[in-house]
Amino acid sequence: MILTVTLNPSVDMRFVVTEFARGGVYRSKEEQQTAGGKGLNVTRVLTQLKAPVLATGLLGGANGDFIRQQLTADGIRHSFVDISGNTRACIAILEEGVQTEVLGKGPEITESELTSFYQAFDRLVQEAKLVTMSGSLPPTLPPDTYGHLIEIAHKSGCQVLLDSSGQALAGGLKARPLLVKPNQEELSAIAGSTLASEADVARAMEGLNAENVVVSLGKAGALAKWSDKCYRIRVPEIQAVNPVGSGDAMVAGLAWGLHEAWAPQEILTFAAACGVANALEKQTGTVNPETVNDLLTKIEVTELE
Repeated sequence: MILTVTLNPSVDMRFVVTEFARGGVYRSKEEQQTAGGKGLNVTRVLTQLKAPVLATGLLGGANGDFIRQQLTADGIRHSFVDISGNTRACIAILEEGVQTEVLGKGPEITESELTSFYQAFDRLVQEAKLVTMSGSLPPTLPPDTYGHLIEIAHKSGCQVLLDSSGQALAGGLKARPLLVKPNQEELSAIAGSTLASEADVARAMEGLNAENVVVSLGKAGALAKWSDKCYRIRVPEIQAVNPVGSGDAMVAGLAWGLHEAWAPQEILTFAAACGVANALEKQTGTVNPETVNDLLTKIEVTELE
């Protein structure tokens, strides 16, 4: 089983408008409300891939109730810890292919609520083969929260994929996760310098305290350090419908490949296909398995010296 952790989930509200500008009043042409957060996007894609998955994290208030109800309706197994605060909401405004986002910061988490989650996680991880941890931390959680969770997972013999940024990523890296998946901007922030070339990215990947690193480069594909080897991943040009969540879909592909113990290049090809397939769907964190399979022959993974 794959256990997904989402400590700062959200109710994602997406509005499609025309001629959007600051200070205006708009009526949406189309709108959508979904259970969101990077970890729940990963969970949704894994479910669509028919992978055995269980979602956990922190939920509270009316927004938390909505997320639970939607996960249940979608047939997604979940076991969240209750908090007193209301789970955040995030707003995305899409206008002629350009998306503007307002991200809620998240509720305050008490020390006792965090302790309860650590205890619940310790129980759940006993049943897991692999754990994914995705997204930001609520503002009151310490930056070493992911690091502590990774240590708990390691004690149970369970490996961790971490997809976060900033201090949350830095705190998690101290516990040496199996894999991290920053984008180029997030890796630059950790490295403390601008990464202008593939060589710069490769050097920065080597400096991270993780066995494997996959750096997504948007339309340019990705670079990966897998154990002692480095790979370039090229993806086909597509007419993207909604690229948001493609990184999460890639994490889902990486997790499934690792869970099934595929060869590195097979894992990277499948993960890249999941990322591209997400961009071809309207809903964030969604793939069509048939599209993923069709894309496998169009992904190019080459080993670099």
